[in-house]
Amino acid sequence: MFNGRKIIAVCLPKSYERISFRYISALNEYAVGKGYTLFVYQTCTALYGNSINDRGENYIFDLIDYDIVDGIILFSELLKDKFIADRIAHEANRHGVPVVAVERPVKGCISARYDYGDCFEKIVRHIIVDHHLTKVNFIAGIKGNSFSEERLDIYKKVLAEQGIPYDPERVGYGDFWDYPTREVMKEFLKDGRELPEAIICSNDVMAITACAMLAEKGYTVPDDVIISGFDGIEDEEYHNPRLTTCRSGCNEMCRRIIDIFEDIRSGKDSPEEMTVNFEMVRSQSCGCAKKKPNDSMVMIREMHDRLDGYQQRISDMNDLMSYISTVRKPELIYKGLDGKEMFNDVFCCLNIDALDSDMPGGDIYQETEKPFTDEMIMVYRGRFHNAFDPSSETVKFNKKEIVPEFEKYIDMDKPVIFSSLHYLNIPLGYICMNMDINIVVYERIQQVSETFGNGFGNVRMYNAMERLYIQDPMTGLYNRRGFYQLIISEFEKAADEGKNVAVVVSADLDGLKYINDNFGHAEGDNAIKTVAAALAHAAVDGEICARFGGDEFVVAGVLSSGGETYPEKFKKRFNDYIDEYNSSSGKPYKVAASIGITCRLYDTSAVDEMIKISDDLMYADKAGRKKVRSKPRN
Repeated sequence: MFNGRKIIAVCLPKSYERISFRYISALNEYAVGKGYTLFVYQTCTALYGNSINDRGENYIFDLIDYDIVDGIILFSELLKDKFIADRIAHEANRHGVPVVAVERPVKGCISARYDYGDCFEKIVRHIIVDHHLTKVNFIAGIKGNSFSEERLDIYKKVLAEQGIPYDPERVGYGDFWDYPTREVMKEFLKDGRELPEAIICSNDVMAITACAMLAEKGYTVPDDVIISGFDGIEDEEYHNPRLTTCRSGCNEMCRRIIDIFEDIRSGKDSPEEMTVNFEMVRSQSCGCAKKKPNDSMVMIREMHDRLDGYQQRISDMNDLMSYISTVRKPELIYKGLDGKEMFNDVFCCLNIDALDSDMPGGDIYQETEKPFTDEMIMVYRGRFHNAFDPSSETVKFNKKEIVPEFEKYIDMDKPVIFSSLHYLNIPLGYICMNMDINIVVYERIQQVSETFGNGFGNVRMYNAMERLYIQDPMTGLYNRRGFYQLIISEFEKAADEGKNVAVVVSADLDGLKYINDNFGHAEGDNAIKTVAAALAHAAVDGEICARFGGDEFVVAGVLSSGGETYPEKFKKRFNDYIDEYNSSSGKPYKVAASIGITCRLYDTSAVDEMIKISDDLMYADKAGRKKVRSKPRN
């Protein structure tokens, strides 16, 4: 449970596509009535392959908190990556959370499936028996596919029962898709071949294609040829004529799944599987429903309205993406979203290190085991966002809270939609959406996800490029350019804040030539990196650490107090680190460095002067310590 409500996690792709949307809408209707809230974990791809983008989308399933969910609905057939479904089921089983897998059985899950065979047999009988037809062709799906072969067997069975000989010439494989079906129809409609009375298709895509091919040849449906489909896809709703087909009992499936979770909560044994029938729809393509004069105009008007709105959103998104591609700071992203309706119900939550170019998972070719940090940052909250003070929106919170002040902003009678924020395979965070259940509203989800993902990805890559410009690649410290770029602004900021003690440390590795000559340049590089790490360890007051080149280093910063004891404390921290390294490294040489430190009242014009003074002190340190060089250990 979460915030006093039972939680059902729904895992599926593309919540904005018709089949996924229908499931979410039906599930929510029954779930809310039983005191549940849907947490929908969705991807913007179907996860067919193992592309870099697919891996980034997959991260959203790592966000599932198995400690708060009371049940999981896994649309395993829609999620084409079977490994994802298996992984979710495994984690749920480990936490004792019941899982229902819809259509494709998954180990450890309650299997919920449709009885395709029963309904398909009804539609075949309707065409052959009720319409008294004998010259009936059949377009199967993929040869060898279980669904396709089952439907072909049913076609053969009904023919046999009616005493109609099976003719292989009347059968073709359309692979459940458009182009292969066109090739099958070319064979069916070849000159000299008898025109069939009906064509039974294994799905609606092939039935729509068959209708189109008949129209191209000058035939009409159903006057010349009867057509039937199967599965009731969205395109069928806009087809003229409307198809005689079968539709899934989506509402019944959703109701029974919710009932299963309720039974489990009450202590009843859960079933191993459940079956829901498809529903046959007798319509215009077989002549059982008459065309209405205004059918086409109604469909055209509805499609025009949706297309017009979609085109406007695309235009707005193109403008927005053009703008976002130029921004270099996150707050400018939020500024670009200000007043845009599609972002009203969106909460954007970033990993604590999302914009750090050195964050784990930065290699786009590597998997990330933990794509979400325990501590997150909410940086944007839709209509509640304070556009006048974006910094006030940067709120740290624990990932288990989902979003800060969840109960204040989230309506738990609406589904809570989660989508991964990533740049290619680099995890950035997630977006949380709490919108009205409306297909037009849901169609914005992919655009919203891409806006934030690309926007923050651009900022992150800019940070990485900027870091390369000012960073020493060997040590990770700043280079000379980065040092001067940052120290001047640090000194100016210090002047505004009243801090007035400036410090500059000059350091130089001892005996680099000796190490290079005797042990190789790789060991010389190791010594340089060790001194760099020791300086970073000693700089505990926010100082800027830089490698000026070779074995020369500079550390500088501003202190509000403690300047008189700074040199002694800095050297102790530095030497302690070096001593610890030398005692445990196992190297045949010792790392040592000479240091000079200057502390004086703040003066922006004195940076180079202070570096020169510190250099002189450093060289004096070398001489005073007898020019210590690394030597082989006894």
